[in-house]
Amino acid sequence: MKKNVPTKIINYLISEFSYSLLTVILVFISLSLLINFVEEIGFFKEKKVENLIILLSYLSLIKTPNTLLELSIFIFLFSGILFFVKIQKNNEINTILLSGISKILPIITIGLFSFVLGIFIISIISPISSNLLKIYEKTKRNYSNDNLIVINKQGLWFMEILPDEYNIVRADTISNNDFSKLSNVTIYNLDKNFNFVKRTDAQVAKISHKSWNLENSNIISDNENVEIKYNTYLNLTYISSINIDDLKEYFSNANTVSFWDIKNNIENFNSRGYSADELKIKFHKYLSLPFYLFGMILLSTLFTIAINKEYNTLMYLFFGLIAGFLIFFLNDLSIAVGLSNKLPLVISVWTPVVIIMLLSVFNLIKIHEK
Repeated sequence: MKKNVPTKIINYLISEFSYSLLTVILVFISLSLLINFVEEIGFFKEKKVENLIILLSYLSLIKTPNTLLELSIFIFLFSGILFFVKIQKNNEINTILLSGISKILPIITIGLFSFVLGIFIISIISPISSNLLKIYEKTKRNYSNDNLIVINKQGLWFMEILPDEYNIVRADTISNNDFSKLSNVTIYNLDKNFNFVKRTDAQVAKISHKSWNLENSNIISDNENVEIKYNTYLNLTYISSINIDDLKEYFSNANTVSFWDIKNNIENFNSRGYSADELKIKFHKYLSLPFYLFGMILLSTLFTIAINKEYNTLMYLFFGLIAGFLIFFLNDLSIAVGLSNKLPLVISVWTPVVIIMLLSVFNLIKIHEK
């Protein structure tokens, strides 16, 4: 009979924690939908769109999974706090002790359960989230006059959308990891009806903000659709509507890449001459997520079981809010140090995880000794 007690307790603990987790997730979903909806209103306020409310709701909804994924460590932190406050106020810790089981059991059980959920999130949820975010960006792009940019095995491509014409630009490789120098550049100039006007080829394009210096350039032009003229120039200046910083900013969004695709994307970017630092950071964030969630559960005991004092539930959540702010700051600081090349990127991502795990284990030892 006694052998069945731990199993029943474990099932009960997981069930109660799942309820707390679901409650917090619903709160975060509500906040995310509201914030996203307000953000989309700001984007569409000057655009004439039919069924605007339906469109805004749709965009807010498909963006929410990515928001929840980004906030998952805080969701588990608050869920852990709610769970431990509940079993502490219901005196269930003492009940577990009277059963001859250590008070560490609830912590380890929920921690390991969160670790497994972390694996589920990166393997199943992240592909769904990234695909929905791609749909989100594609949908918004249909209502935007922004330029279209993509990088693939054929190189860097982007289309400039101008008032009376379009320019389609292709470059073979990126140099210096800052887009300041492109190789084998081709610029297709089309009129507003997408009819060919001219094509410019250059061996090298040196870029400064919106000014492109094209070296060893050739131009093929269509003169009134009758004859093709071929000209050779040593150098040309091309004024682009895209600031070079816009290109770098575009490729900083790694959230559209799922865990299963991220390695291929890193290799693809590297083959084009781009270091893909943001993708590398995202990859290690994925790998560290299960450990992070485990650490969040252990950390949540610091404000509940460890202090062993009766507070209002809102006070416990306030403690968690402060902890969340500190964790967010630590994450950003560590990654900023990594991006500045003062620390390897892998270490910059894993350092906050290791610090939280060490702090949590130390706290766990103190709880066990009480």
